[in-house]
Amino acid sequence: MCWGLTRKIVVYDEINTITEFKESMAECVHLNSLDEDNRKYVPDEVFETVQEAEETIRFLMDCYRGTDGPFVYPVLLKNGKNIGYVQAVPIGGEWEVGYHIAEKYTRNGYASEAMMAFLPTIMKRLGIQRIWGVCRGDNLASRRVLEKCSFDLESCGRGAYHGQEHVVCKYLYSVQG
Repeated sequence: MCWGLTRKIVVYDEINTITEFKESMAECVHLNSLDEDNRKYVPDEVFETVQEAEETIRFLMDCYRGTDGPFVYPVLLKNGKNIGYVQAVPIGGEWEVGYHIAEKYTRNGYASEAMMAFLPTIMKRLGIQRIWGVCRGDNLASRRVLEKCSFDLESCGRGAYHGQEHVVCKYLYSVQG
């Protein structure tokens, strides 16, 4: 099954799109992944070479044809510039959202707007009523995005996060069926 997610979102006076990956996006994905916050908070999503980004994009494109995920979609500015991604990833029988906006484009509301557009679409396609948002406690920007998007803080405490001990905050977004 092809998910075919293409969603227009409005951020301030910019019109953006959440769409499916194409191999031609590899260089932008590589460059977007190299910023300091990405290295700090999601080191497994750093692509040191364009080739690593290409391999990952091919894998993600294959995932669109299935139902198991992960489902990762680039966020584009109206000029077509790839500025990051939103995602839904299976975790222990449930789903977790994730997002990254390249450092050059942060503090503009793009992550919140992208998540608000993404949540209803992906939850409907997955047939779910709730989805988790998990981040390190010191990742204040991600915590603000989750809170802006109506996620409720369920817990915050020490735990494993990307193989290291950190304060981990778990948020839950729910809709009534």
